[in-house]
Amino acid sequence: MKTLLSFFLVLLLSGSIYIEGQSNKKSSGVVEVKMSKKKTEKPLERNVSSTTFQMTKPVSKVPQQNVASTSSKSGADKIAWQSPSLNSINTSQSQYEVKAIITSKEDLRVVNIFLNGTFHKNIIVGRSSKREVSVEEPFDLVLGNNTINLEAITISGSKIVDKVRINYDLSSARYYALIIAVEDYDDPSITDLSEPINDANRFYKIISSRYTFNEEDITYLKNPTKSDIIGTLHKMRGIVKEEDNLLIYYAGHGYWDEEMMTGYWLPSDARRDNPVNWLPNTDLTNYLNVLKTKHTLLVADACFSGGIFKTRKAFNNAWSIEKLYKLPSRKAITSGTLKEVPDKSVFIEYLIKRLNENKIEYLSSEQLFSSMRTAVMNNSPNVPQYGTIQNVGDEGGDFVFILRD
Repeated sequence: MKTLLSFFLVLLLSGSIYIEGQSNKKSSGVVEVKMSKKKTEKPLERNVSSTTFQMTKPVSKVPQQNVASTSSKSGADKIAWQSPSLNSINTSQSQYEVKAIITSKEDLRVVNIFLNGTFHKNIIVGRSSKREVSVEEPFDLVLGNNTINLEAITISGSKIVDKVRINYDLSSARYYALIIAVEDYDDPSITDLSEPINDANRFYKIISSRYTFNEEDITYLKNPTKSDIIGTLHKMRGIVKEEDNLLIYYAGHGYWDEEMMTGYWLPSDARRDNPVNWLPNTDLTNYLNVLKTKHTLLVADACFSGGIFKTRKAFNNAWSIEKLYKLPSRKAITSGTLKEVPDKSVFIEYLIKRLNENKIEYLSSEQLFSSMRTAVMNNSPNVPQYGTIQNVGDEGGDFVFILRD
């Protein structure tokens, strides 16, 4: 009996274990998957794909999209310079506008700008341009080298830095010259001259060899007609720029009409009794007004050349060359007042002599005039004139002759 009871007890225990095992199999399909990796690898991929939103969104999905989007749009952290496009340039302008685009893989917080090691200003980054900032900032330069640094700071505190060097050098300015010499006239009643072309040749040589006038920027008109002169001035409107300098030299006959209070240059096709081909000072000053140069200097070696001035007020020579160059100017140096001058010009002799002997690197037109004025007066009956051509854009600066290296 005891043996029979033990037998039934064993059967009862065995049935419980079997039932429990069946129950576990029915309720634990995941356990079977973990145990049979090869059979369930593909279903796992499908499950991960179908359940990614719930399982991975808080951890990786959104950041990965944002990083990929920023990377494809802006790439690595960088500062792309637009102006200047090179990391080192020369300029003759006292003010220069720097332009750059800063891009970052993370949000930017602030951009600091420095000029020559000194804090200049900062730009607080707005919400609309968190990872890309445009910088457009004008700078007042000092003569010589100027260093401009940009420092962009991200929200994590990392920095994106770069710099450019801008050398403010007056000698990098472009100098144009228009040289006009008239000595042969079509009208036999107008006396031919013998010296203007010879004088102009020497003037051409001195400015192209000792000063910063390149030969390709010098236009030389020998015995031109009125249309030649007007056509050349008109053409120069499309060549000379606001940062350039222009020197106009004229040697030839001049005439002053007392009744009309107007002075004239006489081109080669001028007629004594018909002023249609005379070149009035008003035409010249009209062109000086539209030629938006930095500085324009007129040198006139002609009878009645002083008629170009409406006033002869000069400026204070105590100013530095940098200040004189910074302000636009329209000045003139003439061989005389409203009187006739001789064919053999004492004026041009001393003008060329002073330009040839000069050892000052930056020579203003007023300094040039002052150095020759007394000599001309002591050796001729004429009184040379220097002053401002009025109503054509002069702001008190001066034309500066720059010696070549």
